[in-house]
Amino acid sequence: MELRQIRSFLSIAETLHFGRTAGMIHLSQPALSLQIRALEDEIGVRLFERNRHKTALTAAGVAFREDATEALLRLDQAVHKAKLAAKGKQEILRIGFNCFAGDEIVPTIVRQFREQNAEVEFSLRNILTRDQIQMLETGSLDIGFLSLPIGAHSTLEVVTVHREPFVLVVPSSHKLAKRKRVRLREVSGQDFVLYERAYAPRFHDLIFGMLRDAGIIPNVRQTAGDVHTLISLVDSGTGVAILPASTVKRSVASVVACEIADKIPMFEIAIAVRKGNRAPMVDNFRSLALEK
Repeated sequence: MELRQIRSFLSIAETLHFGRTAGMIHLSQPALSLQIRALEDEIGVRLFERNRHKTALTAAGVAFREDATEALLRLDQAVHKAKLAAKGKQEILRIGFNCFAGDEIVPTIVRQFREQNAEVEFSLRNILTRDQIQMLETGSLDIGFLSLPIGAHSTLEVVTVHREPFVLVVPSSHKLAKRKRVRLREVSGQDFVLYERAYAPRFHDLIFGMLRDAGIIPNVRQTAGDVHTLISLVDSGTGVAILPASTVKRSVASVVACEIADKIPMFEIAIAVRKGNRAPMVDNFRSLALEK
């Protein structure tokens, strides 16, 4: 089993799209498929179900992804610690973030903290909200930036650091694209693309709750575990989506964000740390994040 095979598997598990992943990791799609086939042969189980319309993790794939994510993170941390030791440095902050926090929130805070603490090194990883919670609870992650709600977790301190409105995202050719403000019932009966529930169950259910309150039972055409993939799916005409407003502002896709007139919750990003036995550096970073 090779590390490149595991990294490729985890990339596909996030995008659920072989072609898109191949482009992201600069590998041909046939070569990527061969890597995954070799990995499946060595493990002895199928990790993905594929057809012409979608790619999905099998039950075995879901189980493998959970431990593979943590194992790879630990290996990366071991390499990083070895390099720090060679430089005579020891302080390292292990920070996880999801796709909603990675473009602006986390880079801004990290940059400001580094300016004040030049001796600190960072291990930064894009990790699903569900996996962040598990890793924070087991102590393999110091700080997490994740989407709310996440439910009750008695071992964690979770505080909101960012709030913004949700918007309805439609293709630029959509009949509502020229409307600044819409009601959700206006997309009743249309196809939707949604964030994969397995990756952030309560966030997924929050979106479903908005639609239910508007009297909509969505026809879910496709799910994905990455916001950029969801926007690309909207751009391609696969369906419409409900996403945080900032995700569309940063996108170059041919989509339009419409304000939602319905009374709906705000989107929230929180910083999460484990209660008790925290290093001073973790508390200092958390304090800076809460000042923003």
